[in-house]
Parts: sequence; structure tokens; C-alpha cells
Amino acid sequence: MQEIFFLARHTPFWSVPLIIIGAEFAYLFWLRKKKATVVVCLIFTLIGLVCTGFYVWAGGPEKSVKIVKKIYIEHFLNQPSL
Repeated sequence: MQEIFFLARHTPFWSVPLIIIGAEFAYLFWLRKKKATVVVCLIFTLIGLVCTGFYVWAGGPEKSVKIVKKIYIEHFLNQPSL
């Protein structure tokens, strides 16, 4: 879980380059008419946009980690035993 908390805390350092690179390659492959590759690049761009939006909505590095921890505890640690 430490890796997930690290990614949540430092979201702008990996998501903004992901957005830029994904959008640029999507445009290049769109010019070459390779639709499947364009879709893959746009999916990466969308992942970066969603993660950046979550980071901004959460309020920064400390609050985003708190929200991720809360989601983890509520949904993965409180599972009823069979």
C-alpha cells in the first residue's frame, strides 16, 4: 500500500507527463490513421486527467492520501468473513 500512497501524494509528477505524452502520441497515430493505437493513447490520457482531477478535488498531497487510506480501510479491510 505504500506505493499507492506514494502515487497519490505525488500525482502531478507522473500524471501531467502521462497526459502530455498520451495526447501527443494519440495525435500522431490519429494522423497515421491507426485507430486502435489512438484509443490506447487516449485511455492513458484520460487516466492522467482523472487522477489529476482527483488530486485537485481532494485538496493536495496530504488530503489525497487520507482519502485513499479511508477508501482502502472501508472497502478492503472491513470484509465480512465467510
